[in-house]
Amino acid sequence: MDWEFVKVIHITDSMIVRAQIQKESYGFGTFVATRVAEIQSITDPTDWYWIQGDLNPADLVTRPTQPDILDENSVWQRGPEFMRESIDCWPTRQDSTIESKQLPDVVSVTLCIDKRNVKIAPTLIDIDISRFSRLEKLLRVTALVLSIIKKKTFRGTFHTLNTESIKQAEHMWVKEAQGEITETFMTLFQRLGPYKRQDGIIVVGQRMADWIKESWNQTEFVLIPSKHPLANLIVQSVHNEDHGGIDSTLAKIRSGFWIPGVRRTIKQIKEKCVTCRKRNKTTLTQQMGKLPSYRLNPSPPFYYCAVDLFGPYTIRDTVKRRTFGKTYGVIFNCLTSRGVYVDLVEGYDKNSFLIALRRFVSIRGYPRMMISDAGTQLVAAGKELKQVVHTWDWDDIKTFGTSKGMQWNIIKSADAPWENGCSEALIKSVKKCLDVAIGDSVMTFSELQTVLFETANVLNERPIGTKNCDPNEGPYLCPNDLLLGRASIRVPNGHYNQDCNPRNRHAFIQNVVNSFWRKWIRDYFHTLIIRQKWHTSYRNLKKGDLVLVQDSNALRGKWKLGQVDEAIPSLDGNVRDVTVRYKNIGGSGTDYQNVTDTKIRRSVHRLVLLLPVEEQTNVTV
Repeated sequence: MDWEFVKVIHITDSMIVRAQIQKESYGFGTFVATRVAEIQSITDPTDWYWIQGDLNPADLVTRPTQPDILDENSVWQRGPEFMRESIDCWPTRQDSTIESKQLPDVVSVTLCIDKRNVKIAPTLIDIDISRFSRLEKLLRVTALVLSIIKKKTFRGTFHTLNTESIKQAEHMWVKEAQGEITETFMTLFQRLGPYKRQDGIIVVGQRMADWIKESWNQTEFVLIPSKHPLANLIVQSVHNEDHGGIDSTLAKIRSGFWIPGVRRTIKQIKEKCVTCRKRNKTTLTQQMGKLPSYRLNPSPPFYYCAVDLFGPYTIRDTVKRRTFGKTYGVIFNCLTSRGVYVDLVEGYDKNSFLIALRRFVSIRGYPRMMISDAGTQLVAAGKELKQVVHTWDWDDIKTFGTSKGMQWNIIKSADAPWENGCSEALIKSVKKCLDVAIGDSVMTFSELQTVLFETANVLNERPIGTKNCDPNEGPYLCPNDLLLGRASIRVPNGHYNQDCNPRNRHAFIQNVVNSFWRKWIRDYFHTLIIRQKWHTSYRNLKKGDLVLVQDSNALRGKWKLGQVDEAIPSLDGNVRDVTVRYKNIGGSGTDYQNVTDTKIRRSVHRLVLLLPVEEQTNVTV
């Protein structure tokens, strides 16, 4: 049976698509205009109707749909119910509430064309310069419009642009900008010697005008008001050539233009340039946080403790002298007395570390709190040691000593060694002592362990705090005063009280211990007041900020670009750690448009702020 259709009706649930079909195709960009023209050539624009999306059966196959919904009795097979009624009863409409300026990809140009053979002033073109972010695009669009006015047709316009047409567009905008120059402005910059050329453009340098005409370099300095948008576009265009410094950009601008106060404009554009921020901007800083209470209250030695690893070191076998192996050191430091315990761990596995931890708690007792990182920021450790520690099961280590009341805190921020800086500084001192003591010598395990014990004693004899100038106050305060009750491991000389009364002896010992703690408060406590760096509080990072993540193992040009996914405030309200989301770096994460996102926690001191979330809405491309 041959079907004969009287009329074909097209229904869409996109009001924008229908509005585009009703417009002339040349009012859009090339991509959209080509497709709109094709639709208009094979269909009648008046036969297009709009309908709500939930009534459009075509939506069923544009999204995942169960097969039973597409059976022979479905809307997809039989059509919607309203199609069985009269067309006047259909829930469709042809009136559009969308204006032309709301349509995407619209080229909006207002032309004033006089068909008479009269020369038209180019300034009659109504082009909004604020919508352009590049000078090249502004000049090309202006040149196209001038060409259309001249030819009175759109045909062949895109193939007629040349240097002369671009220069004509530039002259038009220069005259437009100089239209804001008043007599007051001319008087204010009279020292520049402004004058008008034959073409009506104002230039400066009247005192050199005769020399410029006879010179091989006949470039004149066109005067542009600094507040006109054209001045910003000129500076932006010159800056984007090489993203050079202020003086370099200024010299290039002065080769053809004279913009009063242009140095300030260059600084503003350079500060907002994302490329320059990637190349030159320093990492963020934030005010150093407050000290925790356990650093300020007197407590037993190693009651609050931090641990870190360093090495590895080469050792030789005790029996087979030519057999060599590797080992690494572990340091425990008291956060209150600044005492140090250094030991040697024989193997690379988790159990070897737990054995060293058992030796420590057997001598010093179980600490109330142990602080460490999870191997992600072992700055003092070698590359091989970092890879091994990453494979440890830290849950088993954290559960060690739980029954004894020990709490293990893991530093979560990656690549932030200053968060365990008290351990890193002491490791540096340990390495200096080892370099002086053994140099390049290869020792056995027991020999190296003995050297580390003696090194720990040297560090425990170091003075902490300030030294009192009063000789009656006794010697300086050191960690051994709080660990041993005396500054040195040597047998102390002097008179001893032979009173055997237990009560008197207990009071005497208690008085000695209290004297050390009084000295600790007097000589050491006040030194914690001073922030050694990061004194000022700055803007907190926010969710959505675009950042560059510093990587100590890569050049600056290879640093990853990320976005702040979560800002983690500290107790004082300052954000020092954030969660950053990366793209295209592998790992587990959220799959978004076939791209894997990876989230990692980073310190703000490892981030370069490229584009705050407040500026992202105002970016023009």
